[in-house]
Amino acid sequence: MSFITKVRASRPLQIVILILFALVTYYQFFTKSNDSYTPEELNSLLQNKDESTVAIKKVELTNQGLHKPYLDSVSLKLKDWDIGGNTLIKNNDYVRLTGDNQHQVGNLFNKFPIQAESFEMELTFHIHSKTTNGLVGDGFAIWFLDEKSPIGDVFGSKNYFNGLGIMIDTYKNGKRGHFPFVNLMLGDGKTFYNKETDGFETRLAGCVAKSLLNPTSKISKARIVYIKDGYLSLDFNYNGIDEDWQNCVTLTNVLLPPVKYLGFSSENGDLTEAVDLLENKIFALYNPDEEGVFIESVDQLTNLIKEQAEADQQVAEDFKKGGGRHRSFKKKKTSGERRKSLKRLKNAEKRLKERERELRIAKYGDAETTFLSNLLNKIWKLIIWVFYIILTILVAWILFSIYRVQKQQRKSKTTGLLD
Repeated sequence: MSFITKVRASRPLQIVILILFALVTYYQFFTKSNDSYTPEELNSLLQNKDESTVAIKKVELTNQGLHKPYLDSVSLKLKDWDIGGNTLIKNNDYVRLTGDNQHQVGNLFNKFPIQAESFEMELTFHIHSKTTNGLVGDGFAIWFLDEKSPIGDVFGSKNYFNGLGIMIDTYKNGKRGHFPFVNLMLGDGKTFYNKETDGFETRLAGCVAKSLLNPTSKISKARIVYIKDGYLSLDFNYNGIDEDWQNCVTLTNVLLPPVKYLGFSSENGDLTEAVDLLENKIFALYNPDEEGVFIESVDQLTNLIKEQAEADQQVAEDFKKGGGRHRSFKKKKTSGERRKSLKRLKNAEKRLKERERELRIAKYGDAETTFLSNLLNKIWKLIIWVFYIILTILVAWILFSIYRVQKQQRKSKTTGLLD
């Protein structure tokens, strides 16, 4: 007896196949893995928001900070920053790079390089415009360059830059994408940023960020986490709700220049917008176990969690032996919870590297790798779709068979009554 004949003759087997189909569909499309950290959670670990999981030593870099009141009480100048263009300072309100007027440009570069190989930064800013037609321009940029930049034509900074530009582009010049768009470019000092195509050819990564323009809360926040081995992650907070971060992009092979200056810039053309800087905080991230040594990688974060898990285990054993209360143990996560955190961290790192590798292959990979990746991906998708088509046909056939059998049985009963 063939399998199809068995299915056709067995009602329990038909029910099993229907349940299997429902379960496969549910787990394929409606479940979400929770065995790894999201980029936002991983950045919060690196930002030391959960010291019970991992303790990272943070030291604020006050030279690159920006806070109210902005002007030095003695010199009446903006301390530690060089101002260019139309930048305007309202001492207790904002540092405005460009106002909501045509053909303005402004930039702000720190006088000192960032004294940290690993750091996290949280910038509070506001991009807004009174225009009623929805057209604004041109954009705002955050820079980590090997030297301070004069006024230039890339959102108020110079072209052919060496370092990282995070450009919040609010006007679409080219034919691709939706705007406002956050475009990341890693310049080598020789590569040209093309405004006509919105930097598409040199784009490292990016995300759509429409909520950065005219936010209802009147503030936006950007969180940038960088580790010396190349980990770079950018989150945004659009609504002013504390710790409500949304990841824009996370990469694992972005190497900033050894000497890096922090800067901000903005530019208006015929279209306008105001760009206000409200506050900036930046912290160096150190290994808590080695004096003066920066966090080197996400792998090192893994080791720190592991060490703390082992320490917690020892505290737990001492707690049991002593038969009394142990405050330090009570306040911290248990060893089991730390091991779970460790597993999630490893899975998160693996997922981030896989996601970045896919992005780099699709955009900058060599021809062979791109071809094989796309080919395998298409074959896998084809297999999945063929599986679902076959399964759908099988389920439809079973339902139709049940309907035919029931119809035939009703017909037989009716015929018997007439006879």
